[in-house]
Amino acid sequence: MEKRKWYLKPIVIILMIIIAPPIGYLNVFFNRKKFEPSERLGYLAIATVFAALWLTKFLPNSWRIPAIIVVALIGMFIFRKK
Repeated sequence: MEKRKWYLKPIVIILMIIIAPPIGYLNVFFNRKKFEPSERLGYLAIATVFAALWLTKFLPNSWRIPAIIVVALIGMFIFRKK
């Protein structure tokens, strides 16, 4: 197995996605050829859910809670076991 750079290690990617979703999303997107296809899809799915949650802070107050519930339900649908 090839040694990865520090910013391509799984724990760093997950932390970037959780702390700063746009930066984590860009990291996964620009380095997508360096990941296995299933690994890349997992990171993109996690990044998409966290980016959607991050974007809810720009919604009006009355829309925030329903938007968070919808994003959580979509996330559960994406990550459910088949």
